[in-house]
Amino acid sequence: QAYHTSILTGEGWVRELLAGHPERIRRELGVHTHVFLELIEELHRLGHDRSKYVSLEEQLAIFLYI
Repeated sequence: QAYHTSILTGEGWVRELLAGHPERIRRELGVHTHVFLELIEELHRLGHDRSKYVSLEEQLAIFLYI
């Protein structure tokens, strides 16, 4: 049976993780919400930004998910 059945885009899925139950982001990405947000801030400080089609949040989520 299919596991990933969301109709959301990747960016929509990340927004849903950030706004949803705190345990869900930890289960899906292995970090708590505040850690994810701190990592985003640090990546911004280091000069990283969104690509043409993928937000920085989505890029980080992909990295953590794998």
